[in-house]
Amino acid sequence: MTLRAVLLDLGGPVLNEDAEYASWETFLIKALGAEGIAVDPDGFAAAVHAAIARCDPNAHLAAVWSFVRPDVDKFRRICDAFRQHGRAFLTNPRGVFVRPEAREVIPALAARYSLGIAANQPVTVLSLLEDAELLHGFHWQHVSEGMRVAKPAPLFFRMILDGLGVPAEEAVMVGDRLDFDVHPAKLLGMKTVRVLVGPYAGQQPPTPWHVPDRTVASLSEVPSALAELGGRGPR
Repeated sequence: MTLRAVLLDLGGPVLNEDAEYASWETFLIKALGAEGIAVDPDGFAAAVHAAIARCDPNAHLAAVWSFVRPDVDKFRRICDAFRQHGRAFLTNPRGVFVRPEAREVIPALAARYSLGIAANQPVTVLSLLEDAELLHGFHWQHVSEGMRVAKPAPLFFRMILDGLGVPAEEAVMVGDRLDFDVHPAKLLGMKTVRVLVGPYAGQQPPTPWHVPDRTVASLSEVPSALAELGGRGPR
């Protein structure tokens, strides 16, 4: 069956979020220190990477728990402080930027497919796409904050597919996470392409349902992967 639509994750494939993840780790190391738990950056990073590898959906909090367990009170205090820290990103996605390859690939995809954003993001990141003159290429321009539902909920994907007017069998999900992108999309009957960028490149598939149909090193390789999966030509 010919692919007609592409659901594209933003964080990772399109947006470089390394600065944001670094700020999270710096904040959480300080928060652990305030609770009397000294953790060096390498040790905390190793705990995060271990959680990511096993597809823990909350890798940074899983890392925190590995240092405070079994003290729920300490964990709760750090979680509350971390949520307040994260809210700052809703108004200022500091340090996050559009990857250079996206400026060429997104218009190329938009010329061939119905393109939809499929991202767990605050609405403020849409301005990054708009500033890069890329937002108009998407037929579906909503992110999780505006949708009031987030990945990996099946409803998240069904909303986008309904908005694009395309059945799951004629769509492909492109993202960097096995747990939030590949797995739920495959359960709905979509094809999947994994982009090995960012910290989630370290994830390992825990089940066959987490194995993508194609894996690529960057967004630049996505058009070729889509062609192999039955992508359509220019419209």
